[in-house]
Amino acid sequence: MPDPRRTTGDVRVLICLECGKEFMFETEPPPDDLLCDKCGNGVFRPYVVATREDDVEDDFRTTTERDTTPEEGPGDVKPGDVRDVNRL
Repeated sequence: MPDPRRTTGDVRVLICLECGKEFMFETEPPPDDLLCDKCGNGVFRPYVVATREDDVEDDFRTTTERDTTPEEGPGDVKPGDVRDVNRL
């Protein structure tokens, strides 16, 4: 039976607004009275990191993200193809 406290499989992260220290909570929610053990601040910026695989999201990223490898040009055109076009 799945743990009722963990329904999404995501990791909740709180970042201290004062010093930037990160607190991660995987299986349980963060305590209401959480204080940063580095600076003593009690104000945090929350966000969620997805840890589960999502085929739809992966497909979207694959089809829409820009290619970041500098060796390859934008597309499947090779230098030989350009030379062939110039011979027409």
